[in-house]
Amino acid sequence: MFAVPSAFASIDTIAVDVGISVFKTMPIGVVPFAEPKGRISWSEEKPHEIVTRDANLSGRFDVIASDKFNLALFSRNRAKHYITGKATVLSDGRVQLDCYLYVSQTKDLLLGETYKVQQRDMRRAVHNFFDKVVNRLWGDRGVASTKIAYVSKIEGVKQVVVADYDGFHRSQITRDTSISMMPVWMKGNKGLVYVNFKTHRPRLYFKTFGGVENPLFPFLDQTYSPAVNPKTGELLFSSTVDGKTDLYIGNMQTGKARKFAYLKSNQTSPAWSPFATEVLFTSDRGGGPQIFVMGKDGSDMRRVTFMGRYNERASWSPTGDRIAYTSMDNGHMNIYTCALDGSDITQLTSNAGNNEHPTWSPDGKLIAFSSNRTGSYQIYIMRADGSNVTRITKGGENTSPTWSWFYDEINP
Repeated sequence: MFAVPSAFASIDTIAVDVGISVFKTMPIGVVPFAEPKGRISWSEEKPHEIVTRDANLSGRFDVIASDKFNLALFSRNRAKHYITGKATVLSDGRVQLDCYLYVSQTKDLLLGETYKVQQRDMRRAVHNFFDKVVNRLWGDRGVASTKIAYVSKIEGVKQVVVADYDGFHRSQITRDTSISMMPVWMKGNKGLVYVNFKTHRPRLYFKTFGGVENPLFPFLDQTYSPAVNPKTGELLFSSTVDGKTDLYIGNMQTGKARKFAYLKSNQTSPAWSPFATEVLFTSDRGGGPQIFVMGKDGSDMRRVTFMGRYNERASWSPTGDRIAYTSMDNGHMNIYTCALDGSDITQLTSNAGNNEHPTWSPDGKLIAFSSNRTGSYQIYIMRADGSNVTRITKGGENTSPTWSWFYDEINP
């Protein structure tokens, strides 16, 4: 695990596994958008299909689908609200989407937004509206407008890609002949930090969207496992020198870096708390890899995981009260969550291949992960209790997901 070669060994249509959720969900009706007959040739999904997918993935709603407004159906299923809309083709070829959230019983308009977009941007507009629905009905920010970066094997080489959170609109970020991996989001979602092997050793690079690739901390021989401070943008990462792996902290603007903690054991896979006050990391100080936590200055170190001999790659929930991590069970990797003191352990995956690299959605309701349960590694999303497992990638090999922070809203 802590030698560099093995650290990189395992870490690369919609299929849904509907499990029983312990979290409260809200029934909501979805009615197809009115549209001019024969005027729109949808290149992807229709607006109500996108809404349905957003609702199912959100972990907040149970969709009550109907071809038209059906008060009896909605009432019987306790859907107090429903979503519908209208699509119109404009003279310049764009599509106008009028999106509505109604009260089922009275048909009063609770929320209405109009978007004038190219058809390729329609999905983004619907995501934006759905996030406003979440805010109106739950008082929280939705995640439909967020993105996920991950590693995808393209023409035999692992590359970093970015896609909408539901797997659509994939965009390739790296185009090297050498392996790229371990992507994380820069502060403000301005770009990505990742590892590349173009020098035949793992080295950190960053690339802003629309910009060029830049090396980070070239004076260190091997650098990997990056983690971005959500408050300052500083980078915490692992570096191996003479067979010993330590955590370093560096400034991406100045290029300066220093050792973060002076420990006898190896340390890797750091993760900042959402308030940047503490750091999770994996260490072999107990023999096998276990998860530890320490303060932002490297002090007050304590062990988090005690069950099992192999626990790694912890991810901190946005609420700061739980972590998700990977643990080995009988030769298979599975995902667990627990409280910060190691109590209240919950196993989220089982009997479904290897499941690795959990990453929380920015609202804390969902976890993305990679799994080879269908043969090749693909990216999945599940609710934070392990229910409603949904595959969001297809074909090839896809691993190491990392969820973006919230984006600013787009203007209707």
